[in-house]
Amino acid sequence: MKVLMVGAGGGSFDIRGRQLGHAMSARVCLSPASHDVAWADLIVLVKRAIHTYGPAGRRSGKPVIWDVLDIWAQPAQNRLSEGEAVALVRALAWPGLALVGATQAMAEAIGGQYLPHHAWPGLSPAPARETVRAVAYQGNVAYLGRWAQWIADACEARGWRFLLNPPDLRDADLLVAFRDGEWDGWICREWKSGVKAVNAMAAGRPLISQDGAGRRDVSGDGSVIDTPDQLDDALDAWIAYEARASVVDRAIARVGQFSLEAVAARYRTLLEAVACPA
Repeated sequence: MKVLMVGAGGGSFDIRGRQLGHAMSARVCLSPASHDVAWADLIVLVKRAIHTYGPAGRRSGKPVIWDVLDIWAQPAQNRLSEGEAVALVRALAWPGLALVGATQAMAEAIGGQYLPHHAWPGLSPAPARETVRAVAYQGNVAYLGRWAQWIADACEARGWRFLLNPPDLRDADLLVAFRDGEWDGWICREWKSGVKAVNAMAAGRPLISQDGAGRRDVSGDGSVIDTPDQLDDALDAWIAYEARASVVDRAIARVGQFSLEAVAARYRTLLEAVACPA
């Protein structure tokens, strides 16, 4: 089956479009030409490609899948309710368009299929260190808001380092993921993928974060908190070496299901079901 994956930009498209596309031997295009569409048996529109290439995909007469990933404007639409978010998708979809959700909650709300994010290629669980020395966050630092200072202060009080976007997540002993202010909202908690939870598992590190559908889908190790007064207890809960070592053991047992190869195989099965329905 010849798959054409269409998207734009970097970030999540690099992961969901380029990496998965290449793993499936798909043709990945930012600006597909007519010969690309003619070549394909199936077209996948990733993220906001629905705006630019949705009409052409629909006219092609070929099966089209929309991977409904990060399709709202941030931070302007971070406060959308579930009903408003679903309406946003329905306004862009058409009858017969197959949908893929980044979380189980999203997939259920839009009537689509769930596909998890895969872990960063090359990331594998590393042994726990005897003592905690560093906490890390990977992502847009603006999302942290006040959490950045709260975490930095808590780390300083313990003699730990707080690392922002380290080159290797395994340089840290604990990982954190938070949103604050205009960067937080229902749609962020329920429709954002579990990529940070997946990468925490792949690194073999506990993740301290707010509750969210992506995290629940992955069911990784760590602590779920919602207010800064819970931060100290969450950090201290992972000081013991034995607790962190057990995280590594569980990660080794489970991380294979979130590898690039495993998620690509799951994606291809999903695409084949759309292209050749029973």
